[in-house]
Amino acid sequence: MSDTLQLTIRGLDPRTKAALIKKANQQGLSLNRYALRALQQSSGVESSEKRYLEVKNFLSHHKIEKSDKKAIDEALAWADSTSIAKQSKE
Repeated sequence: MSDTLQLTIRGLDPRTKAALIKKANQQGLSLNRYALRALQQSSGVESSEKRYLEVKNFLSHHKIEKSDKKAIDEALAWADSTSIAKQSKE
């Protein structure tokens, strides 16, 4: 038996549906995959550490000045701490 849950979203208005489809298409994802990722991100399930490592990996393959890398690392650290603080309040 699978631990996954099938979920139906009722009452989705046309504007929200169109926006979700547009975002999924922009990212080359199915609507289902996009919705799963969005739910994971908004619920805090997708770890900030994973996002940090993905961005760090991306930056390691591009020519960026050391001072810019430091600024990016500081911005990511601030974003993570702000997100964690917000989640703690909820």
